[in-house]
Amino acid sequence: MRLRGKDDQTLWLGYGMNVHPGGDAQSTMEAIRTTVVPLKARLGVTGPFGLAVRWSAAGVRQLLEDAAVFDALVGLMRDYDLRVFTGNAFVHGDFHGRGIKDEVYRPDWAEDARGDYTVQFAEVLGRLGKAGVACDGAISLSTSPLSFKAWDHGPEHIGQGLEQLIQVAVGLWGVERAYKQRVHLALEPEPGCTLETTPELLAAFEDLRARAAAALEEGRLGQVDALAYLGACYDVCHQAVEWEDAEASLLAIRDAGIPIGKLQASCALELPDPHDDDGRAALARFDEPVYLHQVGARDDGGALHVADDLSDVLDDPAWRDRGPWRSHFHVPVFRDALVGGLRTTRPELERALRVTAREGLTNHIEVETYTWDVLPDAEKEAGSGFDLVDALEQELRWTLGVLAEEGVVPA
Repeated sequence: MRLRGKDDQTLWLGYGMNVHPGGDAQSTMEAIRTTVVPLKARLGVTGPFGLAVRWSAAGVRQLLEDAAVFDALVGLMRDYDLRVFTGNAFVHGDFHGRGIKDEVYRPDWAEDARGDYTVQFAEVLGRLGKAGVACDGAISLSTSPLSFKAWDHGPEHIGQGLEQLIQVAVGLWGVERAYKQRVHLALEPEPGCTLETTPELLAAFEDLRARAAAALEEGRLGQVDALAYLGACYDVCHQAVEWEDAEASLLAIRDAGIPIGKLQASCALELPDPHDDDGRAALARFDEPVYLHQVGARDDGGALHVADDLSDVLDDPAWRDRGPWRSHFHVPVFRDALVGGLRTTRPELERALRVTAREGLTNHIEVETYTWDVLPDAEKEAGSGFDLVDALEQELRWTLGVLAEEGVVPA
């Protein structure tokens, strides 16, 4: 939905449509009919309602190649006054129904397929903008954080990824020229990845600036300002697993001159006491085979340890002296206490939302709880709920309540 913030800044708020299975136009249109339209009605929104879309590489190609399908999507969006304001180009292929785990990062940014997918996704967004069903201003497009550290590719491979990002920025410039719609690519740090901490993100942008300047001087970019098309996506859950202070990190990104394309409003799962057998048993119910659930904890000396998945720590005695544990499991943002004495990192999300509103850090906020299908039944029964529309309504109402306290209101 469209909101008005500090100094009449326009903000867009929506839920991440990566919660829905499928990555093609048909699944998007089905989600609009069964979830988006009822949700908009429940929230009492009479004006434009924002969409945070997600398509796979195959879904993007379908929208580019099948004019009838594209026109059907545009028609449905017009019927219900829906506007795409952000996209999720993190996952190249399937995202539901199988053990995706670290395959979610393939292809990485050193592979041509990642760049091709990103520019094609941006072209779809550009066409939607030209059709009049996009937000005012730039559309943000989140993407993966270069690669996965456990693959240990080395600096040359990562350098290839950074070079491809610069070339993709030229492709985004081409999209803007063709469709009069800017698409802003936002790198999304994630635990265990090449970019997982805010300092790593800042260092990568220093490298990008140097590489873009060299490419410009060598004539490889024409007159394109590549950095004008690149920025950051700040996922609050991810950085909470890294035990970062959300407010300090967001301000550091802003102060480094890196545009924040969007804030992903999300909460991590927290086990306060790893020595608690009942607490570990409750946490074990969240260990499931589809997604990676990285874990972050500090030892007595203050050093941060990050494991690639919950299964790596649940039965490891050494990890019990590190704590509390935070896990990359996107839990409902309206929940602060979970079953079995577990908690969420909702205080960090509140801090992130408040500083975003006060400082006008971004125009796009995406509530990104995509794990409803894999939440334990005990947690659904305890308050998270079984009905997706009900749950999304609670998430958006909670988020709107925090933003309203900082003066952000419906436009």
